[in-house]
Amino acid sequence: MRIQSFLVQGAGSALAGRLGLLTAPQPPDALVLMSLGVDQATLLDSLKQHKEKIQDRKVYVTETYGILGFDQDLKQNVELMEKGRGSEYGCCGGSGGQGCVAIGYYDGAIAGHTDDFPKDVASLMVVADQSKSWAAVQAKAPLHYGGITKQCWKVNTEGNEISLVEVPYFWVADNQGAMTGVATFKGDAAEATKSLLQELPKGYKTTGDVGLFPCFTRGVNEYGEENVESTVIGSVMPSPRIYGMFAHGELGPTSFASFTDKPNNLPCTQHGSTSILSIHRDKN
Repeated sequence: MRIQSFLVQGAGSALAGRLGLLTAPQPPDALVLMSLGVDQATLLDSLKQHKEKIQDRKVYVTETYGILGFDQDLKQNVELMEKGRGSEYGCCGGSGGQGCVAIGYYDGAIAGHTDDFPKDVASLMVVADQSKSWAAVQAKAPLHYGGITKQCWKVNTEGNEISLVEVPYFWVADNQGAMTGVATFKGDAAEATKSLLQELPKGYKTTGDVGLFPCFTRGVNEYGEENVESTVIGSVMPSPRIYGMFAHGELGPTSFASFTDKPNNLPCTQHGSTSILSIHRDKN
């Protein structure tokens, strides 16, 4: 599986043009939009401009508590957290901002929004809403990484229009045997990244794509400033391209911290005040 991702800041006016980078020349097998305060009409209009390319693809949208991604204009990873988010737990609160992270999955990606999980995959990226629907099925899923968000939707591309259909969760997986490294950590991001990279098998390299799903009590609420964990990860591995969101409950392994490419039943759970790290790899 191959991943391309980017973050667009603002109300979404630039999103349609940037989506062209994900849909040409090869449209993705699955497309995920992680929004922070972007109007749904803007999201749908952006997707509609690429309707022919995504007509038969799995496309999902989520409204988040905050987003993390690579801003191509700034040439750096950026995090944005909803204004005041975290103050309900005595933290300083998010600094605010608006934007969208777009993630395209290619070359063997599969996606869904039911508990009919593929039996031949090693890991899933999961985004689930507050309904606790994921908690009822997570034991059936293989090793997974992601988090709890506000709301999730499947994009319906049938007919002439594009619409959103609410779903309790969605997942994306690789059915081509790609190896993904996954870890759950509460401490230092550098140590977690180093430890995970040490588990990278011989004959493989990282692609530079990194999924990061911190609790919203981390980020600026823990460090007093933005972009700390993404910057630290960048000091350990060259030019990471981060994608992810701030979660209200982080979904990840209970104790596992390594790479796997085999179907498994490794235990995962919902965490609190943690970060979930995912590092993608490819053959040398």
